[in-house]
Formats: sequence, structure tokens, C-alpha cells
Amino acid sequence: MKKMTLSIIIITLFYYNSTLAQENKLQLKSTSLGIGLSGLSSDNTDISDTSTAGFTVNLDLSVNLNKHIFSLYLNKDFKFNLYDGREHYNQLNATYGREFELNDWLKLEGHLGLGYFNYSVKNYSTDFKTNKESTIGFPLRVKLIFYTKENFGIGINPNLNLNSLVNTYSVNIVFQHNF
Repeated sequence: MKKMTLSIIIITLFYYNSTLAQENKLQLKSTSLGIGLSGLSSDNTDISDTSTAGFTVNLDLSVNLNKHIFSLYLNKDFKFNLYDGREHYNQLNATYGREFELNDWLKLEGHLGLGYFNYSVKNYSTDFKTNKESTIGFPLRVKLIFYTKENFGIGINPNLNLNSLVNTYSVNIVFQHNF
């Protein structure tokens, strides 16, 4: 009787464990490419003159764990100031997000996270010296994706990165492929 009870408990635990392992499986969700316009704002006037605009390119690779989305997000920005400086920043972020299905072909994703933010300014009007600084950034992103096919969508992707150097923002057209 003890052997039979022990066998039933072991089989039940094994079944329960395999069911949980299937439900909690980490899966590759999507990859996306975004291209858009960006800007920055800063109170730190010795780093930036805050008068520039530019464009941005970003890449995103996401995985699913149940309904949770974890992603690596790379953003490279090109700032242009024709008068006296050239600014650049890039960031690498790890974000957590959720997806909300508005209907079969329209989905909304929200992400927030933590990342590495690198910023540089080259001043052409004085000594051509490049000032480079890095800090921790706190990204906030939203993606509104219109799916034209089951695995491919086009959408809009506003981004914000709060950090101690220059707060950045951008609006991108995003192309997303789901796996």
C-alpha cells in the first residue's frame, strides 16, 4: 500500500512539474527595427546646448515568459548641430513589458527598464575636444503595432530615457517580426 501511494505521489508530482515547465517556457517573441526622429533635454549646459535635433535607429529582441515580455533594446542616435557641435548618444537597455491585444490586428506593448547610456559632444567652434560621459538610464517605451500579416507588423514607437546627463525622447516607425 505504501509503495502504491508513493508511486501515485511521484507520478502526480512528475506530471505537475512537466505541466509547469511547459507553461513557463521562455520563448523568442519578436525582433524589431525602428527609424525615427529624436530630441534631448538637459539642465547640464556644460555638456549640451539642447538646441539639436536628429534621427535615431533602434533594434529590439524580445522573449516571452507567459505574458511577460523581456527585451534587449539598442538605440543609436545621431544629433546634428550645424553651428558649433556634434552630439551622439547610444543606449543599451534591458526592459520588462506587457502586451495588450486591442483586437486581432492591433496590439499595444508597454516597456520599462534599466540600461547603459553613453553620450558625447564634440565642439567645433573652440578646441574640437570631445566630451564623453556615461550613466545609468531608465527607458520607457510604447509600441502600437498594426499587424499586416500574422508575423509582421508596422507601428509607432515613442521612447523616453531618463538619466542624469540628458533626457532623450524619440518617435519611431517600427517594423516588427514575431516568431
